[in-house]
Amino acid sequence: MRRNITGYKVRISTYNSLPEYKNPEHNLLMKEYDMFFNGYYCTYWGCGIAEYPSIPRVNEEVEDIEVDGRSGSLTIKKGTYRDRTLKFKFRVLDHINFWTRIEQIEEWLLNIDDNRLFYDRVDRCFVVKRVLLGDITKEVKRYGEFEVTFVVNPFMEDLQPHSEIFLENEKVIINRGHFETTPEITLYGNGTLQITINDTTTEIRNVVDQVTLDSELMICRDKNENNKLSDMVGSFPMIDKGENNITVNSNVIKTSIKFSNLYR
Repeated sequence: MRRNITGYKVRISTYNSLPEYKNPEHNLLMKEYDMFFNGYYCTYWGCGIAEYPSIPRVNEEVEDIEVDGRSGSLTIKKGTYRDRTLKFKFRVLDHINFWTRIEQIEEWLLNIDDNRLFYDRVDRCFVVKRVLLGDITKEVKRYGEFEVTFVVNPFMEDLQPHSEIFLENEKVIINRGHFETTPEITLYGNGTLQITINDTTTEIRNVVDQVTLDSELMICRDKNENNKLSDMVGSFPMIDKGENNITVNSNVIKTSIKFSNLYR
């Protein structure tokens, strides 16, 4: 039981609630009128999905250039993808404590501890970047509705990033997603450390104990979080779709790789 701003007790639905969403092996009891975000089902807060949202598909950005003397335009594929927007219309049936419910729902949507969003499938999630609240409409003594727009990353992801630690100098890692992905790689060792993924080699010199390559943020840092870009030779590594052959030189005593599988 919670007290609203008037002091009266308000009962919050506990249907399918998970106070702390940390277990990737969970079993989401997902209904078509339900979604899971920021550690809770929407039905926990007394609201359900009024309309099935449109799920935009992933399309590569392209540029069409008109060239004199050429039939048709020249199409350049950029290799980049736009963020997606998911628009949900929610319905609140508690007309007596309607505005208290709305305040609680807004707190849930805007104070984000876990930005994963699940809807209509339980094996992959959207990663939310921003939440936009729409207008509220209310029927007299019946129910109210409001729209929420979730701005999410272009790709769906697994519940947790893929992570591997190995001591060998050669390793095959599989990217099970639909796209290449940007890993975070930590090499342990001293001196000049080198890693080759498929045909691309990256070298970091003057390493003491360990160095981390974050290909997403394009950062190379040492164990004390100091910038090591000046000691880096080559490009930031990428993990291709499918099998990836990885080799490290003899100065590397341990390798840690973490990346997200990206899906359409």
